[in-house]
Amino acid sequence: MTRIIWSFIKEQLILPYLDIELEYYDLGIESRDATEDQITVDAAKTASSATGSVVKCATITPDEARVEEFGLKEMYRSPNGTIRKHPRRGHLPASRS
Repeated sequence: MTRIIWSFIKEQLILPYLDIELEYYDLGIESRDATEDQITVDAAKTASSATGSVVKCATITPDEARVEEFGLKEMYRSPNGTIRKHPRRGHLPASRS
């Protein structure tokens, strides 16, 4: 369902108005496991530095049950955290007062 919604957003709300090339990274749990989560790091570094923005669809952050269910090599960290830790061009972290 997430891919259907993203396709609509991209085709109806972004591409008709912006001349932009969008990159796609498969952050599905199988892809993350096959690359030992390197794909998440690559996506965060490449996308955030090249465009200054990232759109991430829903992903599974595996717990112990998911590791067993999918036969994963390990319990990978949340992709959200990985993407947030890579600063985006022109983005300054919020100050903590």
